[in-house]
Amino acid sequence: MIIKLIIGIVFIYLVYKLFSVWKAVPGPAKKNLPAAGEDLVEDPLCHTYVPMSHACRASIEGKTLYFCSRKCLETYTEEQRKT
Repeated sequence: MIIKLIIGIVFIYLVYKLFSVWKAVPGPAKKNLPAAGEDLVEDPLCHTYVPMSHACRASIEGKTLYFCSRKCLETYTEEQRKT
């Protein structure tokens, strides 16, 4: 009877530890999530929509443009120089 009690206590302890470790696993970083209701902007090069807070912003010919990445911004400016 005592052995069953000890095994039960150890089992409950192991289940408790498993759930406490599982809860501690981080999900996606909240700082990288866009704010609720935030406006999306379209990248003029690849036409990807990104949240305004994550977009790379550039002022080109007096117009503010938003890009999904620094690479798209650089490619766009290079193409504009060629034209």
